[in-house]
Amino acid sequence: MLLPLKSVPTLREVDSDIFNLRYFQRCMQCTFCNDGCCQYGCDVNLAERDAILAVKDELEPFLGVPSSQWFKPEVFEDADYPTGRYVRSAVRNGGCVFLAPAGRGCGIHAFALKTGRDYHPMKPMVCWLFPVTWDRGVLRPNSDVKDDLVCAGAGESLYDGSRSELRVVFGQALVDELDELRGQLPR
Repeated sequence: MLLPLKSVPTLREVDSDIFNLRYFQRCMQCTFCNDGCCQYGCDVNLAERDAILAVKDELEPFLGVPSSQWFKPEVFEDADYPTGRYVRSAVRNGGCVFLAPAGRGCGIHAFALKTGRDYHPMKPMVCWLFPVTWDRGVLRPNSDVKDDLVCAGAGESLYDGSRSELRVVFGQALVDELDELRGQLPR
């Protein structure tokens, strides 16, 4: 059972590109990008950072990286984030410090699955909503989709691929509204 999120971003509008743009959603079945979307690290809301640090004694040996090296020191102000502040994950060996040490994908996600935990409270929301994101109250495609996402163009729409995660964040009422909007768009 999913734990309810304590606070979520506020949305005012939706960029219709989330219904039109497509990508190869089955990331762990991809054989050509080597986690390219994770090469720059990610934004981590302060509450998410605290949730990650709350399991650091278990997560450090899993990742093989000391927790003191997980986050860049700068704290940024941004009203779009539930706490109004965020940090960036560090980049190590050409990718996010949280990339799985053995294999592919997110190490936080792999850790949660291995230990029987829900990944949502500890994995950064910006990561599990990818390739959809929010910015200044707009639900929109992540900029990587248009700029350099190697798997863009084929597969499900960004919305369809992120629909279940959007439900976790924003609830069924928003998903119902988005389903209705999707149905109104020309095919």
